[in-house]
Amino acid sequence: MPTGTCPECDADVHVDLDTDKGETVSCEECSASLEVVGLDPVELDIVDEEDLDDDEEDEEM
Repeated sequence: MPTGTCPECDADVHVDLDTDKGETVSCEECSASLEVVGLDPVELDIVDEEDLDDDEEDEEM
């Protein structure tokens, strides 16, 4: 199983083989929401709370 490094706490985050760019995963250590921004190697970036709110608003319309 591929792993990436959490940018928040430096823990290893396991990513499923069928995970695509743009999907979100959670860090088991610090519970941060992380976006998959690269696949080879796995790269993760912290999801901003504002980005999550924007997505929810778009779905409601």
